[in-house]
Amino acid sequence: MEFLYFYSSQKSTLYYITSIAIKSYFCSMSKKQELSPEEIVEFGLRHTYGKLVKEGFEILSVMPEVNMDPQILAIKEDQLYFIVIRTDVYPNVGDLPSISRISQVNEHAKKHNAITKFVSLGILNANAKTEEEKSKLYKGGEFYINYSGLKELVRVVG
Repeated sequence: MEFLYFYSSQKSTLYYITSIAIKSYFCSMSKKQELSPEEIVEFGLRHTYGKLVKEGFEILSVMPEVNMDPQILAIKEDQLYFIVIRTDVYPNVGDLPSISRISQVNEHAKKHNAITKFVSLGILNANAKTEEEKSKLYKGGEFYINYSGLKELVRVVG
């Protein structure tokens, strides 16, 4: 069974849920401010960081710059990992970088005896009542998160 993740930024709490919706019991902000693209990237990084720590990774560095790859350098069981993360807003999910960018990251990782991994996240407004509202993310809002987990950093051409 696939799980979705529900995050309440007001309560700094992550809930695990199935595909059924849960009701919101938290107060909403009176003046809604939409998240910027940079804040959406940072949200994806924070979420991934927490997941990696729970999986036993030691995080060496996090680079929140939008066009920086890899965003997270981590070690697990004496193995170095270069982790590329892409976060997007509903109806999209984070997509793999270009083939040339993947090649650059993989070549750099090879020089450092590192394994490359990819994480894709899609974020949806949990309080949306219409299709259009699903892609509007607000500061202090509640979100559903589609988290892919660690995947191989490869793009198949065919």
